[in-house]
Amino acid sequence: MSRFRLQAAPLLGLLICTLAACSTGPSDSPARSDPTATLSARTSPVPADVVLSDEPTSIFGIEGRSIVTPSYRIFLTERDPVVARRIPVFLESALAHYRSVLAPLPAPEQQMQTYILADRSQWVALTRRLVPEQAETYLKIRAGGFANRGRALLFNIGSRATFATCAHEGWHQYTQRVFRQGLPIWLEEGIATLMEGYRWAEDDPRRPEFRTWANIDRFDRLRELVLADRAFTLTQLLTQRPQDLLNTVDNERALDYYAQVWALAHFLAEGDGGRYRPGLEAMLSDAQRGRFYGRVRREAGPRAFAQLVRRRVGDAPFRLYITDDIDAANASYAQFLRQITAVGTRGAIAEGVSPITTR
Repeated sequence: MSRFRLQAAPLLGLLICTLAACSTGPSDSPARSDPTATLSARTSPVPADVVLSDEPTSIFGIEGRSIVTPSYRIFLTERDPVVARRIPVFLESALAHYRSVLAPLPAPEQQMQTYILADRSQWVALTRRLVPEQAETYLKIRAGGFANRGRALLFNIGSRATFATCAHEGWHQYTQRVFRQGLPIWLEEGIATLMEGYRWAEDDPRRPEFRTWANIDRFDRLRELVLADRAFTLTQLLTQRPQDLLNTVDNERALDYYAQVWALAHFLAEGDGGRYRPGLEAMLSDAQRGRFYGRVRREAGPRAFAQLVRRRVGDAPFRLYITDDIDAANASYAQFLRQITAVGTRGAIAEGVSPITTR
């Protein structure tokens, strides 16, 4: 079975860590009566002891540990005891989150490989060995790491940011392994930023609780944009790529993009009372099963299909799965941004609960 290749996956390492009438396709998942409940709820915990084996190992002369869990093979050189102790449960919990928070999704058929390195020099050496044909592109990343063909290569950038990067790149890693066809970038990256939100459980600081709203960095950036009236429109988000923004004079706009697709993913999941949720679930299901591209080509035409496949952008998927009334959606999305960044909402974000349901 052929796998698509994500072109935007390395961008998180470049970006996150510089901060410290609705036309819906067929859905295999029923619409939830309260879409905010799933996003604000705590992820069901995985067993505390998920480590199947933990042994010393060496890869290309780099000494570390090989940790095996039911879903991951982890190569770890990071010596921070907090990271080393918590990462196996964190990754398994993140995977459970990916598979349940937006739509029922399958488990990967094989264990996924994740490399978490102590410093950038080790990461550079391993990147050159494991992905030599793309190394020069990846080595432009200043902090964090990337996912390539279902394999994540990351390095320590501080405990909090390292775990957030694991969650973000872990989503890319998961879709690369499990989805037969790639999502449009605005949704792939939007969901990846949504997955960054987590807290450590108060009753057990070793256990992560994934809460999609718990993302102060993305929220603060978004609020700055809304207050300054500099937010992208929905149409702009659907038709541009973050890597194109990196090529502009004002590279800060790429960071703005990530804050806004974080909000867009929430908008699709719970905006307008959950109106768009069935379409979101249908798109995820179709992409995972390999029916997504065919529907776009069949119903939107070859030009829209080519734009999706070659550049992973365009409004055709949004029109087919979410709503064909782009003007109304633009207005609704803009109102959603104002609503979630209104005075008094930051406390809800800090708690990891929806600022909509708390107002």
